[in-house]
Amino acid sequence: MEPSRILLAMNNDTSINKLKNTLVENGYSVIEQAKDGHDCLRKVRALKPDMVILDYNLASMNGYDVSKVIIDDKICDVILLITAAQESLVSEARPETSFIYMTKPINKPSLINTIELMLKNKRKIRELEREIEELKASLDTRKEVEKAKGLLMRNMGLSEEEAFKRIQRQSMDKGIAMKEIAKAIILAYDL
Repeated sequence: MEPSRILLAMNNDTSINKLKNTLVENGYSVIEQAKDGHDCLRKVRALKPDMVILDYNLASMNGYDVSKVIIDDKICDVILLITAAQESLVSEARPETSFIYMTKPINKPSLINTIELMLKNKRKIRELEREIEELKASLDTRKEVEKAKGLLMRNMGLSEEEAFKRIQRQSMDKGIAMKEIAKAIILAYDL
């Protein structure tokens, strides 16, 4: 599996290099670095990383505001690094946000565990969203086929089973999805 892509945003070169080394040692790919809030947002929008780890103290736009934009725009997961003094600012707004914050100094094992958990949850959410879309498509197909069956039953005097088999046979003979056959039947009878 390809390593998770992480963007770092901090205004301190020493901190960013330490964090980058920790992440790389643990199999992550640090794809870019930013030193201020606006630069971070530009890079996040352009690169679409799996996660952003950023410091609260960024120039031009603080890390909290950057985090809110990233989350509101559903770009990627965010870990915001704060000091103990900033915790009260972030925790008061916490119910309105859905990003993780960690208090500095950062415990490396805790950071790695947090990243892993967030990425695992993100993959699970994507999988569930894909399943939901498939179920919606299946339900739409079923509704179309049911409507077409009803039209065939009413207009041709077919039983439900005969109407279904006719749609199914047309689908197989023409190599077209049942939903498309059903739509054609509906269109023909709606005229």
